[in-house]
Amino acid sequence: MLHGVYVANVTPFRADADYAIDVAGYREHVAWLAGHGVTGVVPFGTNGEGPSVATSEKTEVLEAITADDLGIEIIATVAEGNLTDSVRLLERLNDLPVTAVLVLPPYYFKPTSAEGLRPFYERALEISRHPVLAYHIPKYAVPVPLDLVTSLPLWGVKDSDGKREYATAVKAAGKGVLLGTEDDLPGRLPEVDGAISALANIVPEQVVELHRRVHAGDDGGAQELSAHLQRVRALTKEYASPGLLKLLAQARHGAAMGTVRPPLVPVPESYDVEAALDRLSVPTAGRASE
Repeated sequence: MLHGVYVANVTPFRADADYAIDVAGYREHVAWLAGHGVTGVVPFGTNGEGPSVATSEKTEVLEAITADDLGIEIIATVAEGNLTDSVRLLERLNDLPVTAVLVLPPYYFKPTSAEGLRPFYERALEISRHPVLAYHIPKYAVPVPLDLVTSLPLWGVKDSDGKREYATAVKAAGKGVLLGTEDDLPGRLPEVDGAISALANIVPEQVVELHRRVHAGDDGGAQELSAHLQRVRALTKEYASPGLLKLLAQARHGAAMGTVRPPLVPVPESYDVEAALDRLSVPTAGRASE
């Protein structure tokens, strides 16, 4: 269970007064990703602007994409910042055919001890009928201590910290790991269960191909494609990542991807989309399809 390439998929917002979610655009984007071979999607994480989205909005979207039955896995992110809303969303997710839930710990109060996090995750595990992953992303939230992960009946973690020793220890304890960073996929993928990729929003076929090469033992091909993807990754950091990912995804598949929700700032209208699309292309002919 939970193996392969998952997309940290973005959320299209309309440019209206309330920045409402464009549910139709969301569904089209997920359908396009499904058609490019990804294992699944992970709605409403960091690149999905999850902390900016209300629980009721998330429920509406998750109901829609599970009903679409696209043949991919859905790992629903619970990033509510408090126990009460987390419980409410977990209860609603129990009625939906998601594959698993990714639970972010409450992130405002720092530092937070393992003693404080334990009852939060125990309650999440008590409520959820789906496998539960802890969301370990110290850059934006509080870290999830290793002994908490290994001592609770969690499936494992999404590890967005990138420290090899953390993931190694989680795996050694019999738990699963999905990487949330793309720094060294050829070196890290053989050691974990899969990756949750932001880049897969715009080049899903390339990330899927990299995963295939790694597991086929094509080290040279994997390194070559990884070097290209690092250049693509640098491109997506030139502005707020969710906004640029949406702009380039829209250019690739044509579905409206809208804007970002404040406090994020959209990409300037002067941005050269065509030049950016050229940079997405794999330079070595025949290595990965467009």
